[in-house]
Amino acid sequence: MAKNDRPNFKNLKWTAAIYTVTLCVISLILYGTLFAKTYTPQNHEDPVADNNPADSSSTSKSTANDNSITYKTYKDQHETVATVLLDAGHGGMDGGNVTNDILEKDLNLTITNKVAEYLKELNPNIEVKLTRTTDETPWFEDETSDLNYRQEQQKVQQADYFISLHCNAYPDDSSIEGAVFFVNPTDTVMKDLVAKIGDNLEAIDWTKNFNIIDDQLYQLVTMSDIHSTIVELGYMTNEFDLKNLTDPTEQDKAAKAIAAAISDFIMENPDAPAYVKPSQENSEEVSNVPHASIDRAAAEAQAKSQNAQADPNTDPSSADPNAADPNAADPNAADPNAVPAQ
Repeated sequence: MAKNDRPNFKNLKWTAAIYTVTLCVISLILYGTLFAKTYTPQNHEDPVADNNPADSSSTSKSTANDNSITYKTYKDQHETVATVLLDAGHGGMDGGNVTNDILEKDLNLTITNKVAEYLKELNPNIEVKLTRTTDETPWFEDETSDLNYRQEQQKVQQADYFISLHCNAYPDDSSIEGAVFFVNPTDTVMKDLVAKIGDNLEAIDWTKNFNIIDDQLYQLVTMSDIHSTIVELGYMTNEFDLKNLTDPTEQDKAAKAIAAAISDFIMENPDAPAYVKPSQENSEEVSNVPHASIDRAAAEAQAKSQNAQADPNTDPSSADPNAADPNAADPNAADPNAVPAQ
């Protein structure tokens, strides 16, 4: 064989190297396009739920995420800080207010149950109890027996706080809207708590305004031995309020906002004093208040508030010329020493 006919091994090595590199590149390309996509790690963590463990529930409550409020969750201290008794107003044969065939009792129950669930999730240190969890009210014989039962539960359940949730109505004026809180005039602790609830409801745009009323006689508050309030969440006769009251998403937002206010207030005020009823000689201003409809009392307060906001130069007391003067004598009022109306 001639010298020039010998195989050029140097060139063969380079050729083999080029082929090898080419095959590797082709293999990498094929792997990236055909196989790499067969497994892509999925991030199943909800960023909101990660910051707020209470939102990790698989129920519809997860729709209540709202950035306008910082929802604090508390670690279990294995000690009950306070007991909260939630009361869904009306129930059973007592439907409460009715608008477009919507019964108040059903709205009260739905929202109250949601508040209870959120409160349990946000704060395991608060014991949550309810007067009813369904529409059944076997204790109901008449309004008196119903109110007596709910009042007795405050003691039976050994509650520190009693919160009764309702929906309002004012057919006289459908523009009246907002939340109303009824509290005892001497209960500064509950006044601070409901103010916090009201601020939260305003923050989530549930209500544009709220009022705290402390000069009306209602059994569940006036005759209570603990911190108590009746909450009117909104007006079923107002289009804006009714939408919020009946929309599941808005119900969730309100329930979580209320629960957060209760939870935060209790944790921020662990040494809040128990409610002490005023002595008889110091309670004349309260005991002489005429009995009235709770809805009308709330509505008149809202009407005055809204008219005052609309026209700062208008005397709020002139908002409703037919409204009863809370300081005037009521010829139809029952004996001031009788059980207050609800």
